[in-house]
Amino acid sequence: MQVLSTHHNRLSNLIPISKIPLGVGIFVPMKRRYPHHLVCEARLHPRPTLLPRRGRPPSIPRTAPPHPVAYRCSLTSSGGFFERPQSEMMRAIGIIPLVQPVRVNYWAISAFWLGVSVHWAAFLTIAMQARVNDLAPEAARGAYLAWLAAAGALISTVIELIAGPISDRSVSRWGRRRPFIVWGTMLSLPFIVLFMTTQSFVLLILYFVAIQLFLNWANGPYQAVIPDYVPPERHGLASAYMGMMTLVGTLLGLALAGALLGEPPLILGALSRSTRLQIVGWSLVGFLVATMLWTVLGMREPVWRPKHPDERRLRFAHFVNISLNDLPNFRGVVVSRFVFNMGFYTALFFLEFYLRDTIGLKGAAPQHAFGFMATATLTGVLGNWLAGALADRMSKKQIIYTCVGLMCICAGLFLSAASLVEVYLTGALFGVAWGAYAAVDWAFASNLVPPRESGRYMAIWHIAMTIPQVIAPLIAGPLGDWLNAEYGTGVGWRWIFLLTPIYFLGSAWLLKPVQERQFGSASSHDL
Repeated sequence: MQVLSTHHNRLSNLIPISKIPLGVGIFVPMKRRYPHHLVCEARLHPRPTLLPRRGRPPSIPRTAPPHPVAYRCSLTSSGGFFERPQSEMMRAIGIIPLVQPVRVNYWAISAFWLGVSVHWAAFLTIAMQARVNDLAPEAARGAYLAWLAAAGALISTVIELIAGPISDRSVSRWGRRRPFIVWGTMLSLPFIVLFMTTQSFVLLILYFVAIQLFLNWANGPYQAVIPDYVPPERHGLASAYMGMMTLVGTLLGLALAGALLGEPPLILGALSRSTRLQIVGWSLVGFLVATMLWTVLGMREPVWRPKHPDERRLRFAHFVNISLNDLPNFRGVVVSRFVFNMGFYTALFFLEFYLRDTIGLKGAAPQHAFGFMATATLTGVLGNWLAGALADRMSKKQIIYTCVGLMCICAGLFLSAASLVEVYLTGALFGVAWGAYAAVDWAFASNLVPPRESGRYMAIWHIAMTIPQVIAPLIAGPLGDWLNAEYGTGVGWRWIFLLTPIYFLGSAWLLKPVQERQFGSASSHDL
């Protein structure tokens, strides 16, 4: 087989198969700056053909397959090359589509995640605690907060496992994901404002459950947009955008809620507390609406049409079967992520207690906890982009191993820190590793998820983040209290922070049997 090189500006027309000699393929180099992938097809000899050793694209075997086949081109430093079979593209009879560029608007597909991150950063770290302090008895605030968080986590887990499979089979003219994003977001908005204004703890729980229900109805299907519409060889770049939105959204949410709901507030202190709560609520509504519209209007989602009626059929197993026995590699990524988040949320939830009682910052602990997270978030943007650029070019497991190793070093430095300067320097280093992990984490899962049911499987992947938010404090809180009572205030939180590197190392060990996807031999990924 010979490879026929040509230029992009000559490929605007369709050429009949009869005009392509037997044994000649089409090889299309493209400029590196275009975020496209190309589809090129070839008509081969009816018998296996030996390809020349010199100049052969790296992922094509020397013995060509004895049937018509299409190869997807990907970009490299030296041009494009045939990457993987695309048998679906051979349906057209009598013509060969030479180029089908797919433009990916990375800003649009990741924008909604910015609004979601702002919302949950404000809610989970400051707003929930502020509302519990307003409405719960002082002696039972911890229990009330635990019940509120547990109810929300339970609803978010269940609703995503329901919304994901349903969205996989949606035939709406808006596409499979956008209807869920629009309606879920819009229905959650009134309850965000009501959560900030209610004077009943029972209603507070009901409003929080409603927020979790509707916003996760949008969030579950939304998480499938990367495996749906981004070529596998660009998952690292797309995941970097998502990771950046996570980091920036977390910083904005913490700043918004911390500045207005702290005691004393950093801004607008002349206003009443109820007025400041309403400002936070309406600000979160504005973030969600703006970013939702950016994603929905900027994401060109095609209409899905099933090839067979059975493809639309929903079964009970689609909602409850989360064992992933048929996808051992994806299961390994999910379990590893679960263990990693156990360590992350153990550190996050008890950071303020550690700074107050163990470091001895007392009343200044909340401000320094925010400063630590802000420092980690800012340096996390750097790590996020570095890892995102590397994730499409090297092993994602190796990047995660490096991140875990760096986080374990940071945990040791943090535990031995004797001054605030050392605490903040450790936070900056931790942020680089955290940002890098955030970039690769999403790409790893997107590479392994089955494209036809990406909504269902990405929902399972997401609960590896939500469930640890409940389990981690249930383990660490009572253990820390017991150690503080036995050995002195502050000792328990130091031992709690020793759990974090153990969790991190366990997550890395669980990735060991996972086999990364090799694009050259992967199955077809539909456009």
